[in-house]
Amino acid sequence: MNNSKLALWVRAVAIAATVTGVMLAVLIIAAEEAPALKNWLKATFYHHWLGKGALALGLFVVVSVVLSVQRRVTNLSTTVFYEAVAVFVSAGVIAGFFLLHLLKLI
Repeated sequence: MNNSKLALWVRAVAIAATVTGVMLAVLIIAAEEAPALKNWLKATFYHHWLGKGALALGLFVVVSVVLSVQRRVTNLSTTVFYEAVAVFVSAGVIAGFFLLHLLKLI
């Protein structure tokens, strides 16, 4: 595997991780607020966390493969920076939601 092909894969995986992290944050909060979604995840995947994991893994693989075949290369450091920002924001949103939930503010 040459450097340009490796750079495409690294970029694709970084973007896939970003998209997956944001999707998980949305799915976690949505499942807590919409009992029908949580029940569907339980019924389909045996447990709602297994469902979230399966959906996250599927999205990660699809986004990684789709983006790895694109020939457009962006600056890798910019991609990784946005990935880190998205991960921190997603984690903050999840933590904030459950903190507000714990304090019975929502």
